[in-house]
Amino acid sequence: MGTEAKAALPLRRSASGGKAAASTARRGLVLGLLVALALCVSFSNLLLGRSAAKLQRMHQPNNPKLERIETFQKEDTGERRNERPLAMNNGDGRVYDGDTLAQIMKGKRKFPRGRNRLRYRPGTLDMPPAEALRYCYVNATIYKNHTKEGKQSLVSLSDRHKLIYRNIPKSSSSSARHAMQDYLDGEDSRMKHDTMEELVHRKRYQMISFIRDPLNRFYSSYDEAFFRMGPWMLNGPIVRDKPRIRQAYNNSKWRVEKYPYLYEGFDTIDDFRQLYCPAEVLATGRFLDCNGIPSIDDGNLAHRFEQFVRDYSGLDPFDIHLNLQMGSLIFPTGEPFPVTKLYNATDAEKGWQEVAGRRGVEIPDGEMTHGRKITRRFNVSLVSKEAKRKICRLLALDYCCLNMQLPKVCREAGEDEAVYCSWSGGTRLQCRTRWSPS
Repeated sequence: MGTEAKAALPLRRSASGGKAAASTARRGLVLGLLVALALCVSFSNLLLGRSAAKLQRMHQPNNPKLERIETFQKEDTGERRNERPLAMNNGDGRVYDGDTLAQIMKGKRKFPRGRNRLRYRPGTLDMPPAEALRYCYVNATIYKNHTKEGKQSLVSLSDRHKLIYRNIPKSSSSSARHAMQDYLDGEDSRMKHDTMEELVHRKRYQMISFIRDPLNRFYSSYDEAFFRMGPWMLNGPIVRDKPRIRQAYNNSKWRVEKYPYLYEGFDTIDDFRQLYCPAEVLATGRFLDCNGIPSIDDGNLAHRFEQFVRDYSGLDPFDIHLNLQMGSLIFPTGEPFPVTKLYNATDAEKGWQEVAGRRGVEIPDGEMTHGRKITRRFNVSLVSKEAKRKICRLLALDYCCLNMQLPKVCREAGEDEAVYCSWSGGTRLQCRTRWSPS
């Protein structure tokens, strides 16, 4: 037993020595790895330092190499001197040529590498409005007050001619109703969106609508909304025998309470009329005649309009007529309706004659007079440039998604008031402005 014990002692000593050797080897290995890691870090810092110095040299003012990088996108083939400029430096960013951008959107030209978003001015894309609409995606959460119809939309449907007309308020909608019902066998219908897509994509129906210059439409929209939301819609001769209109006004009058100056001093419709209609016309009692003659507004009504424009965010219209045109052309998801063609509401008769003519129907000249030809009640000529440019910013979504050119007063705006659109690639146009509604 003792011998066994003695024999065992050397064995224990040998195991202890082996563990010590293994521990020393591991420490050596770890130390070696740390040294190698330190060398790698030092080498990487050296490379990064050289890269940073190179970038710093490149970004010196008047660096010709940087100028070429910013102005051109290198093609896969061909020399740089033969490349077409894609964009021009515009101080705070690049404004892309509309023709070139249209080629990129259609896949005829590659999306520039190193770019997340391509800016351009409204109305410059080389494509018709209906085609531009197909690339557009609207943030339905932000613009929820402009789109309230849910899973179906009001249209005029003609199964005989495989035609769907989508109504947009204040865009020749009265003439359109006349053309569809009296010439094209159309009937008003609450159409489910699934049905709409099936008719257009599978059954080859055509879907059309009429659009209008957003700025001019805004004047008409405000004028209509102002009349509809006046205190005379609660009591007075206009609504005496119209209880449903009185009830509708009563339910929605809170929407204008944030603009108390709009109806300040107005109790009746006569208080309003005397500011835009000549006394001699009012004396005849033919009040509808006031709608056909120029306004005598001396600035009282125009001032209220300008104050409203200053305060209006563009996101909470107090009447449906102030809704964006795009609000009538998108699904609740923000994706566009499958519109085939968009016509200009300014020449609605010509547009409807074209629509009818393609279906073997003739609409005589002078037939598209069913719209209400009402002159502006406020004096538009007194509206300032600043107010007009603010309106263009409020309506940027319409200008961008419908590819409509800005009016001259807005095109000439400075950088801080400018309106731009942008496309971020893929299949959707992201319509943005330098100014963001708040």
